Amino acid sequence: MLANRLSYFLWNGPPDAELRLVADEGRLREELLAQTERMLEDPRTSRFLRRFAYEWLRMDRHEGMTINVDKHPDYTRFVKRDMQEETYAFFGAVFADDLPISTFVDADFAMLNQNLAEFYGVPGVYGAHFRKVPIGEDRPERRCGLLSQGSFHVGHSDGNEPHPIKRAVWLKARLLGDEPPPPPPNVPDLDPSTPGFAKMTLKQRIESHRDKDSCRDCHAGIDPYGFVFERMSAVGRFEPKRKGKDIDATSTLPDGAEVDGLPGIRRYLVSDAKDAFARSLLEHLFAYALGRETGFADEAELDELLEQVKAGGYRARAAVRSIVSSPSFLSK
Repeated sequence: MLANRLSYFLWNGPPDAELRLVADEGRLREELLAQTERMLEDPRTSRFLRRFAYEWLRMDRHEGMTINVDKHPDYTRFVKRDMQEETYAFFGAVFADDLPISTFVDADFAMLNQNLAEFYGVPGVYGAHFRKVPIGEDRPERRCGLLSQGSFHVGHSDGNEPHPIKRAVWLKARLLGDEPPPPPPNVPDLDPSTPGFAKMTLKQRIESHRDKDSCRDCHAGIDPYGFVFERMSAVGRFEPKRKGKDIDATSTLPDGAEVDGLPGIRRYLVSDAKDAFARSLLEHLFAYALGRETGFADEAELDELLEQVKAGGYRARAAVRSIVSSPSFLSK
C-alpha cells in the first residue's frame, strides 16, 4: 500500500520494479527517503509537478480566461500555450535543483522560450525550448517567479484590465493560506454613475466601490494585496501607465507593511511572511498527497511539517520528504 501511495503521489502512476521489490522485501519504510529521492530524480516526477501546480495555482483560470484580442492583439494562442508551459517548467526547475521555497516568488531566473520572451520583452532568447534565463535587478518588473508569470496575471484579469481583487484573493488563499470569505449576498456592483467612472482604472473604480459602508471592512483585508500588481497588465506585461496616468502600485497591507509593486510584495513574502508562505505550500502539498482537504485535526501535524522544512533549509524537496514521512501519509 505504501509503495502505491508513494508512487501515485510522486509519479501519478504505479510503482516501478525497484519500488515493488523494496516493498515486497519489507525495506520500504527504512529506505523511504532514499526511494523518495530516487523517484524525484526520475522524469516521471514531471507528472506530479504539473498536476500539483495546476491545482495549487488554479491554472484552470488561465485556461478558461478569454482575452480581448482587440485590446491585446499580441496575445495569441501560442502565447497562451507557452504561458502555461512557463509555469510548469519553472516548477520543474525549482524541484530539480532543490531550490529554496522562496524561489517560487523571488527567483533570479525565468523559464522562457523565444516566443514568450519576445512577448514579455526579454531580449536574447532564441528557439522554441524553455530554458533558464538569468534576470537581473535592472528590470523594473523582474520577470521571475510565480508573481510575474502570465498564467497568473491572465487568469486573474477581466480579459481587458488587471483585476486586483481576483489577484488578491489568489495570493491570500494560495500563497498565504488565508482563504478570504465569499462576498456577502446583495453586494452592490461597481457604479457607472460615479463621476469620472469611464476614465478610472479598475483599481480606482474598486476604491470608489469600497467607500460604501457595506463594502469597506471586507475590502480592507483583501484589496491591498491586489493593488501591488497594478503595473502588470491583463496579459502580464509591465505597464507603468494606464489610461494616460502613471500607475500607483503602492499599498499598505493589513499588518501595516508598506509595499510598492512586485518588488515590494516579493520582499514581504520572503521576509515578513516567510513561514506563512512555507506553511501554505505545505498545506496544499499535504492535501494533494493525501487526496483530501485538510482540516483542524491536521493543524498540529502541519506545524510539525513546517518545523521539519525549516530544519531542511526551507528547500523544495524538504517539503516532499516531510510529507512522505508524516504519520498521516504512512498510515493512510
